[in-house]
Amino acid sequence: MEIEQFFELAQDPLWRINHLYTIVDKKENRVPFTPNQVQKRINESKSLRKIVLKARQFGVSTNEEIKLLDWVMFNHNATGCIIAHEQDAIRKLFRIVRTAYNNFPEDLRPTLDRGGGSMYEMYFPEINSRIYCDLEVRGGTIGRLHVSEAAFMKDSSRLKATLQAVPIETGHVTVETTANGMANFFYEMWNDPESIYEKLFFPWYIDANQYRLKNQPIKDLSEDEQMLIKKADSLFGVKIDHEQLAFRRFKKNEMKRSDYDQKKVTFEQEYPEDDKTCFITTGEAVLDIININKMIANSREPIRTPHGIKIYVEPNKNKNYLCAADPAEGVKRDYSSAVVLDTDSLEIVASIKMHLKPSDFAAKLIEMCDMFKDPKRYPPLIAVERNNHGHAVLLELDNLEYPNIYNSPDDERPGWKTNGITRPLMVDKLVEAIDSGYLKIYDKEILSECLTLINNKGKIEAAPGKHDDSLIACAIALQIKPDSRFSYDDLESRIKL
Repeated sequence: MEIEQFFELAQDPLWRINHLYTIVDKKENRVPFTPNQVQKRINESKSLRKIVLKARQFGVSTNEEIKLLDWVMFNHNATGCIIAHEQDAIRKLFRIVRTAYNNFPEDLRPTLDRGGGSMYEMYFPEINSRIYCDLEVRGGTIGRLHVSEAAFMKDSSRLKATLQAVPIETGHVTVETTANGMANFFYEMWNDPESIYEKLFFPWYIDANQYRLKNQPIKDLSEDEQMLIKKADSLFGVKIDHEQLAFRRFKKNEMKRSDYDQKKVTFEQEYPEDDKTCFITTGEAVLDIININKMIANSREPIRTPHGIKIYVEPNKNKNYLCAADPAEGVKRDYSSAVVLDTDSLEIVASIKMHLKPSDFAAKLIEMCDMFKDPKRYPPLIAVERNNHGHAVLLELDNLEYPNIYNSPDDERPGWKTNGITRPLMVDKLVEAIDSGYLKIYDKEILSECLTLINNKGKIEAAPGKHDDSLIACAIALQIKPDSRFSYDDLESRIKL
């Protein structure tokens, strides 16, 4: 190629990306970068903002890093940024940038500032352009942004703040990740019907040159494999062959869940097959999410909702009921939640979830319990978590002279005490009751809390930004139901005169 022709071709960004960059491949060899099918599809997108949900090792990050570097090196006053989900990922991502720069033709690449830039930043003083990798934007305007493994970011506010640094009309954003359950900001982004992002999903079988296993004969196809073949053809026009199915069988066997796993990693997370099941089979969810989704699909609307109290089963004078409550401060942050449990059928027959100050919440509890009160018998027992704002609720219940308030058997004081000992026990029992179908929940809002109940380093709680108020109320109800603490035969002695 003549030198004049070379420099003429090098003016085209697409030509440069396809011909002038070097990467380290999976075998640790330095090879020319040639975009694969997935990378080409992303590069063909004209959208300024896109989100990419994909299988692992499609090289999406590599592709984006090279495009960022190329844009920065061939434009004045340009800033490109790579945002990683954790500190260790910064080193890995920026290594791609360094390798691509170091092996780029010297006659074309701009000169780095003295010292070569910082460890995770490259600055080109002659054109006043830079590229860097960090956990969040450091400030200023970002012309092009790549967000890596967004579903694994713990703090969504950091990502939101980062996006504000990118101009709406001219900035480019690519947010990419593998799935990580439903308890994260990326899940909300992907399922937002009003999203301004182009959504690009790449299942593991989309690239026919990857993920196949030779010399492994496939005899009989399982029903699951037959369904996958039909789904791949219907959704993407892909004809899955036996070598791909052999790979799938191998990986599914290799990634079988074990009781010794400290972290849940599934085949569906690393190698998604559609953009729905990959979310419900991944992440740190405590409950069986597939089962919970079935319960949500079969949930029912309340038969009536007087004053915000959702009634799912009409009161029955022959039934025994109790009420459990998890109060909040009432300042529109956490909710005050309560449920009524039918202690015979173990159904959550009524619920409330509102922003209420303690005094109003106490009145609402009495209103709800009055609906399930038999005039000829004792009223439903009310158990209030007494931590923090629960004391104020209990005080108001006493002022309103409600006659049947739960007292802790440990200290005979009103209210249920949640602490480091009781919380794990009550949550474990709740999880078992829901997974086994022992506890019947019809409220879609309570079931939705189940989707984002996670194991956070050994503590079962709501994912950041989510709520578990109603679930805690359910857990308290299970703890104080008659067969665990007392019988209804001695309830008369518990009613205040």
